[in-house]
Amino acid sequence: RILFTAWAPGGGHEELRVVKVDGSGLVTLTDHGVSDAAWSPDGTRIAFTANRDGNRDVYVVGADGTGPIRLTTHPAWDDQPVWSPDGASIAFTSERDGNAEIYLIDAEGSDPINLTNHPARDRAASWVAVVSDSGSS
Repeated sequence: RILFTAWAPGGGHEELRVVKVDGSGLVTLTDHGVSDAAWSPDGTRIAFTANRDGNRDVYVVGADGTGPIRLTTHPAWDDQPVWSPDGASIAFTSERDGNAEIYLIDAEGSDPINLTNHPARDRAASWVAVVSDSGSS
């Protein structure tokens, strides 16, 4: 399946949509305006950004669109969520320190920690899964 955002009919905001790779089974998962969608590594959840109360926050929803949970509640913008390879954490961009920085939060929404502190804007985090070869030195 492919996850993407698309403008809702009539415009005004983007929604989460999923389609099978053959183009069939198109489903709209949200109806409130979203951006920055990312699959969890196991494909059961989706992290996204939504502006539901005048502020951008990070949310997680089931892959079928059910059970949305708001992970961040800070008055500053939080966006661009990306899952850790093990699905336990989400890195995201936040302006809570007055400047865009990279933060990490557990996938249930607790214990946010600041990972960067730079005078320029730090945005668009990405993860890599590192596989070690125990036979090499």
